[in-house]
Order: sequence, then structure tokens, then C-alpha cells
Amino acid sequence: MLLLALTFAFSSCSKDDDTPGTGTKKVQYKLIGSTGVNISVIVYYDGDSPVSKTGNFGSEWTSDANIYSKTPAISANAIGPNDNSTLKAQILVDGKVVKESAVSTGKVLTTNISY
Repeated sequence: MLLLALTFAFSSCSKDDDTPGTGTKKVQYKLIGSTGVNISVIVYYDGDSPVSKTGNFGSEWTSDANIYSKTPAISANAIGPNDNSTLKAQILVDGKVVKESAVSTGKVLTTNISY
């Protein structure tokens, strides 16, 4: 969990000054796992604050967020039932995918992206 938070913090800090424009961005975060995957840790921005969730979220998870001055970013950990299990993250703006992570594969899955 600490590694996830540090990765999230470093990736978001390097992008803060690069965010074009001002005002609120309405974004949607999506996590998509293959059959049997259980997403267990999620960290993302809502407003200007990071939100951390732990639990059993199943193989798919979606959340809407408003971003003010931070870069939209999400990180997640999951456990898959076999070596062929997959997990990926998406950031959507106005219903369109603007950023998608590489697919993580295996029994222990990790993904993170920022836009």
C-alpha cells in the first residue's frame, strides 16, 4: 500500500504544472480486470485530495470525479486467479477514453496512470 501511495504521489507531482487550463475537469476512472480478478486497493484523485479505498471490489470498478488543480490519476492493486489474469485502468473525459494503462498480467496485478 505504501508503494502504491508513493508511486501515486510522485507521478501526480511531476504533472501538476503541466495541466492546461483552469476550472473543474469531470473525469471517470475505470478499472477493468479479467474474470475472477479481485481489485483490492484503489487510490485516485477526487477534487484536490487523494482518495484511498480498500476492500473487495470485484473485477470491474468505476467512479466519477471532479478534478480542480490536480492531474487526474489512478493506481490499483488486484489479485488474479491465475497467471493469465489481467488488469488495466482507464481515464475518461466526456465519455471518451483519454488515457489507458498497459495491461498488467499475472496473479498479482498493479496498474497506474495519470492524464
